Amino acid sequence: MSSIVAAVFKVTIGLLVDKGRDKAAEKLKDGDVTDQQFRTLIVREIDDIKSNLKGLSRKDLGASISSFKEGIALLYEVFDGARIRNSDEATQAACAEVFTLAQEMAMLKLTGLDESAKRKLSSAKERFKHAREKASEAFNNEALEPSDRILAMQYRLMATILETVENPEDAIAPCKVCIEELNSLSAVQKSFAVKLKKGIQEVRSLFGQKKRKEIISSVCQANRVIYDVMQTVRKDSFLWISAVDIGESKVDPLRDKRVAKVLSEQGMEHCYVPWSFGHEEEPNKLKRPSGIATNSSGHFIVGEYFAKNIKMFDPCGQYTQYFTIPNDDVETKLYILDVTADNMDHIYVLVKYIEKTGSERWLVYVFSNTAGLQHNFRVKEEKALGTSLGEGWERLTVTNSKVLVLSMSRVSVYDTTGQFVLLFGVGTLENASDITAASDGRLLVVEWNDSCVHIFNEDGVLLNQLELQGRYNFPRIIFHHASEHVVIAGKDASTGLLHVEMFTKDGKFVSSTQIHEERIRFIGGMTVTKNGRIAVLLRENDMIFKVLVI
Repeated sequence: MSSIVAAVFKVTIGLLVDKGRDKAAEKLKDGDVTDQQFRTLIVREIDDIKSNLKGLSRKDLGASISSFKEGIALLYEVFDGARIRNSDEATQAACAEVFTLAQEMAMLKLTGLDESAKRKLSSAKERFKHAREKASEAFNNEALEPSDRILAMQYRLMATILETVENPEDAIAPCKVCIEELNSLSAVQKSFAVKLKKGIQEVRSLFGQKKRKEIISSVCQANRVIYDVMQTVRKDSFLWISAVDIGESKVDPLRDKRVAKVLSEQGMEHCYVPWSFGHEEEPNKLKRPSGIATNSSGHFIVGEYFAKNIKMFDPCGQYTQYFTIPNDDVETKLYILDVTADNMDHIYVLVKYIEKTGSERWLVYVFSNTAGLQHNFRVKEEKALGTSLGEGWERLTVTNSKVLVLSMSRVSVYDTTGQFVLLFGVGTLENASDITAASDGRLLVVEWNDSCVHIFNEDGVLLNQLELQGRYNFPRIIFHHASEHVVIAGKDASTGLLHVEMFTKDGKFVSSTQIHEERIRFIGGMTVTKNGRIAVLLRENDMIFKVLVI
């Protein structure tokens, strides 16, 4: 069995393998097992789970497991007899934690199947269908213990994915329904509620602590599987926010920091979605970062306010290179305010210069996709209209043909050569903190005080206003072109925690979630990667800066 076949299985078999049982199982999540070890692990775990089932009420669950095992056996025969191609065998070695086996699923190609293999594949899919149906019946059997119902849902999810192994996108909609049902299970909601609350209620429930942790980790694992499949085949996983209702609030099992502590205790850290970089030692360490962007290769581009550097990191957050902004006059101070990139991966940097005399000027530098300087142009001060740069919150964005510079109360627009085009927002914008451009040419500016987004056309005419769900400090905005959704991240005005809201390009609310990180001081920028991960530039205190990838 080739590595790409192991890729297909990881997203499903990871739900049932006990990774703490032996060395081979522990290495499974990194793909570091032989084909025979992998097959042995699957059979062993299925047999052990089934052998522990007792009682008539578990007959549907037992039938589901039997059918699932039969489907696995048939699928192995198909894989063993097929010619399997992987368009990029090197991706696993590139970054194991990013290129998960679920992502490899999208590369699966079964070619040259003979009639025997086709029959076996069809039979395997029938077995998975039967396993899914029996698992559904078991999950809806309220006589079963919560742990058995969760196990039934895990098999239902695995069978649903493998039943559509040739077209994994077809599994997304039914799997999302599965997750909604799982997260709504009373035992699940109570386990999250008790574990995440502090005080007498938690102390009184110490006797069930182990069981609650197991329930929480199993639920998180199931949620993570669907997240990975969505990221693989649709690239819009960030739009899906799963939630567990705990009464006074809802918990995101993939992104809540409190849940992460439980997962760590269970050895299930891989189920937690957020990860970060930039706070490590040199050369990864970021120094007062200001502005973040990504390119088509998934690399992160981060400006450093004082250091005059633009640092670049690979999709795994590892430092790769840097380049500096030219400054021939040692007596002139230089500050990087923001960075962005266009669809050709050209890098744009907004820079502020303060000369010895105290006079200030703003320039936009344009670099090639290999960081070679192409040209720069000066940002004009429109004093004749009663406005000037230097108000604060200078931000930068680009369209296919325009460069836009925001400065709190107005936006100045230039063509890519630096020729001034127009100015807009005067009299409408008061305390704008960020700007982005939609795919249809519309321009979106987020305000701080009013917690709203102003929507302009490409000529700067105000079209509409979008009200945010909450009130935020330092709100940042980005448009995700692949999904055509608007993403806003901000520091919650009351809690100091990071909050993310999402809307369609027409202003329809999609979802929101609070990220339970430590209280933050400042948000220096935001971007969305090509594969749909939100990356937020955070300042936690005077010493710690990092990029949080959600």
